[in-house]
Amino acid sequence: RSSDLESVLVRFKGEMQPGITLRDLVNAIPYAAIKEGTLTVGKQGKKNVFNGRVLEIEGLPDLKVEQAFELADASAERSANGCTVLLNKEPVIEFLNSNIVLMQNMIENG
Repeated sequence: RSSDLESVLVRFKGEMQPGITLRDLVNAIPYAAIKEGTLTVGKQGKKNVFNGRVLEIEGLPDLKVEQAFELADASAERSANGCTVLLNKEPVIEFLNSNIVLMQNMIENG
């Protein structure tokens, strides 16, 4: 990986196991980068593959939209400029339908 990349692909593999939390997923990202040598924790010769880049997260297609938002929001902890999370249509449709119902109720109730 060269320093002129604008994004960093973060690909989760396999099935999400019972008991794994969203925070576990957030923490898995820097853990993998440390193992790969693209992120260091020491101050000297500091490396941060995420700094100033966009994280492109794949492999978690069935996350709820709210969970995807939290995962993307946590990318700021890595000094990333932004984040995308590739989702299946179903969680997005569920989120939009839920918001439509909420807005309809708000309109009806003034």
